[in-house]
Amino acid sequence: MSKNLWRVGELELDYVKEAIETGLTGALTKRFESRFAEKFDSKYAIAVNSGTSALHTSLLALGIGPGDEVIVPPLTFIATTYAVLYVGAIPVFADIDSDTFNINPELIEEKINPRTKAIITVSLYGLPPELNSIIDIAKRHKLKVLEDNAQCILGKYEDKIAGTMGDISIFSLQRSKHLTTGDGGVIITNDKFLAERCRKYADLGYRTLTAKSKTNEDIKEQIQQPDFKRHELIGYNFRMPEVCAAMGLAQLDKIDNLIQQRINIAKLYIKAIKGCKWLTPQLVHNNVVHSYWAFPLKLDTLNYDVSWGDFRECFISNGGKSFYGAWSLSYLEPSLLGMDFSDIKMTFKEGLCPVAELIQPNLIQLKTNFESMEIAEKQASILSKTIDEISSS
Repeated sequence: MSKNLWRVGELELDYVKEAIETGLTGALTKRFESRFAEKFDSKYAIAVNSGTSALHTSLLALGIGPGDEVIVPPLTFIATTYAVLYVGAIPVFADIDSDTFNINPELIEEKINPRTKAIITVSLYGLPPELNSIIDIAKRHKLKVLEDNAQCILGKYEDKIAGTMGDISIFSLQRSKHLTTGDGGVIITNDKFLAERCRKYADLGYRTLTAKSKTNEDIKEQIQQPDFKRHELIGYNFRMPEVCAAMGLAQLDKIDNLIQQRINIAKLYIKAIKGCKWLTPQLVHNNVVHSYWAFPLKLDTLNYDVSWGDFRECFISNGGKSFYGAWSLSYLEPSLLGMDFSDIKMTFKEGLCPVAELIQPNLIQLKTNFESMEIAEKQASILSKTIDEISSS
């Protein structure tokens, strides 16, 4: 198998072969959704073609639409913000905590007004935010909570799996994620109404769809009738292809080992940076389990003579794998910068989230997606060497 996608192998091929040989009837998608729901301690799981589609579908199911406001964090992949715009709603940014890099619950409440309908939380890099505080705020103001766990598989908050505390939750199965189907997404919820709405919005509004998955064979007799009225609402074609669901079944067989390996790699990095005063890892409280989609470090450029570019150059010259900086804050991306919402007197511009604006340029996202611990150990050693060289220069 390809070394570039080491997590995918013979098991995935076996399931894909089964899906094809049984006629692509949807049976393996049904099995994948059932297994996913069981693994994530949820009543319902709906597989879709991307994490972005999962966000879009979830907002539609929650009844979010034009004129509504949704509170979102500024530091994450832009799909979180785009999904709000897709449904005609307004994303309102609440700043982040300087230590966890997640949305700061203390700053959410001041953003709430009668137009606010939901809060989207993001488990950044695999770290769940302060969900108890956020859910308490949501309950007081009768808001919905959508957990965006695109970067977090089997992370935990207060011994509860991330994704099981809000009204609805989404996951991404894109190539870089803990669990991959090449691309794809999953929505989970314990709410039967929301599950049924998600399934209909994600599949062209077919009225035969219910909260639980069905195969083509389950409804064939009904839909073949000439007077059958198919479409209950205007939905989208966000279905997950069955060959992707087949890959997902194989990935679920491996999931515990895949997550543990990323956690073990993070521990190597934590050991490597011990004693370094100018690199700070994401703060992980005792009541949280981090699943480490990546290992973020905050570079202290204010108090030490070190730059993001110098660090990266030194790390790579020592044999380190190239790494990304953090995404530009969503409202500062060219597609959104300057967007004006005159009715609420808000413009997307610098200054909306000063903490995020200070931290984002100095974030380092080290890889945790390595084929073996031997490779990871070498990378951790290179990190330690890089710290020594920069500290002594």
